[in-house]
Amino acid sequence: MPVSEVDSDIVTAEMLDFVGRSTPPVTYVVRTRDILEFNAAISGELPDVTGDARDVAVWQDEALGTIVRSFLSAPFDPPFPEPFVDILDGGSEYEFHKPIRAGDEIEVVRKMLDIFVKRGRLGPMLFKVTEVEYTDGDGSLVAKQRSTSISYGRETAA
Repeated sequence: MPVSEVDSDIVTAEMLDFVGRSTPPVTYVVRTRDILEFNAAISGELPDVTGDARDVAVWQDEALGTIVRSFLSAPFDPPFPEPFVDILDGGSEYEFHKPIRAGDEIEVVRKMLDIFVKRGRLGPMLFKVTEVEYTDGDGSLVAKQRSTSISYGRETAA
């Protein structure tokens, strides 16, 4: 990715080296309890245990898709050389491909897709676009998350 002369005072060659880099994989084993707690927290209710036992079984054995948000990736090693102290969440988009069930092993890998600078009323802002892939024990894609983080403001200490 070419860096304009205006942006080269912020985006360094070391930062550009992160584009295309992935984190080491981290594996999570999904427990029934994790699913129950997550589903209850998101839905705001517990399953009706007096109802159809099949409904309860599905409710406790299949997680709502956004449970992947609780599966954190490893950090980049070495860490990304963040130029600013202040950081904003620029948003995320999700794709869900398969349900997550109790007993699944979910592997999480994050990849840096792009970095770029925009200038606004807060001054220069560094945008980092990453993609996280969540795969199951068979290597099948379960979900994908694309996120943007924005750093700006005060410069980090050298």
